[in-house]
Amino acid sequence: MSTPTDTGVEACSFPCQEQLLSQRSTASSGGAAEKNVVESMRTAPVFHCRLCNRLLDNRGLLLTQIPICNRFTTSKEPVERHDLHLDQCARCQLIQLCEPLPVDKVMPRLPWIKYREPEGHLDSVVDRLLSAHCSKAGSSFGVGPFDQPLLCRLEQRGLSSLVLETRPPQSDGGARFPYLETWQLGLNAAILAGIADTRGKADIVSCRYLLEHCHDPLGALRALRQLVSVDGVLIVEVPDSTKFLAARDFSFIWEEHISYFVESTLRLLAAKAGYAVLDLHRYPGDLEDALVAVLRPSASESGADAAQTCSSQSDLFRSYVSSLPQTRDFVRSSVAAAAGPSGDGVALFGIGHQAVMFVNAFDLSKYVAAAVDDDPNKCGYFPPGLRVPVIPSQALLQDNRIQTCLLAVAPGIEHKIRDKLAPLAERGVQFHSIFAGVPGSLLSRSSSWR
Repeated sequence: MSTPTDTGVEACSFPCQEQLLSQRSTASSGGAAEKNVVESMRTAPVFHCRLCNRLLDNRGLLLTQIPICNRFTTSKEPVERHDLHLDQCARCQLIQLCEPLPVDKVMPRLPWIKYREPEGHLDSVVDRLLSAHCSKAGSSFGVGPFDQPLLCRLEQRGLSSLVLETRPPQSDGGARFPYLETWQLGLNAAILAGIADTRGKADIVSCRYLLEHCHDPLGALRALRQLVSVDGVLIVEVPDSTKFLAARDFSFIWEEHISYFVESTLRLLAAKAGYAVLDLHRYPGDLEDALVAVLRPSASESGADAAQTCSSQSDLFRSYVSSLPQTRDFVRSSVAAAAGPSGDGVALFGIGHQAVMFVNAFDLSKYVAAAVDDDPNKCGYFPPGLRVPVIPSQALLQDNRIQTCLLAVAPGIEHKIRDKLAPLAERGVQFHSIFAGVPGSLLSRSSSWR
């Protein structure tokens, strides 16, 4: 990976594994019919689908020179940048990053880098489980950092529970703080076989919001079979990508999300890994829905061939890719106008990975005069790719330069942020969400979203 200063976006072909291609050229000399064959070798990288192993078709999306979204720094310094290549398999339709960054690159350098996932639907999940496929279950395991809320609810219904430590041990002297990029490494056959030997198996095994981070999601599902008891189930929860694809929202691309599932590709992955899908339920969210699958290991580990295709999903991704140049031009021109002649009229509230992607994917850093977040851990740090440190909302209220405040917060809490920043609205500051499809979004003014 390189560290240039420019940022851009385009459609592209994608790399992963290297393949040597020969290229022949012919030339004639001296008027004779003699042919000179010159062999030149060049390296042409290729990539195979994580689900069905088909060679990807060299069409898709490229975001260039994006910093790692968790790489907050204490000073304004150049950051390491990388390219994100997003493609869709023409055979099984799985949308995926072509080449994940190495785990040690993504691993947080700060101990407070943590993420939150939705929990409001988990009472319903437990009710559906215990009233149907798991009515006789007595034990439960969790394999990641987002499983405890589900396991707590199962405990309240009389089941035993245990969150397993599946992360491989790391020895880096405390300079790095392993998180999801490391947790996904533990979902392999050798580690889980060892855990099964020690802890046994459970009637319900939960894997929430980890599969999309896996470099080998098929191998992870196959390995998890070892923890599931006879007649037990594996609960897999992943974010559904349909809403942000349909809204053409590019802030949802992230180097830590390797696979971007929809219902059809989650079903295909489960079948390929040797599971029967007993239930797959969608729980609505403002920006993305949650897909909760109840899976039971089949008699054979060798699952169905994932040869199905879905033209509607292919059309959705093609539309997403083709809309990028227009979206980028519109966002840049809108934010530049909002920044005003002095270039210091825009604030960004809510400095998470989606805000960082929004700024860097559209090259907006020079227009953001204030980066605002009330998480005390973030205050004083420079967000990746931004030129200003994070300040709290109280400091924003004193900044008379700001004429537009971009909100990178969940729609469900946006009203609370607007209430907190009411003095800005009283003096005429405009508020716009960065998320496409949200009422009042910056993008809602583009003809593409009407």
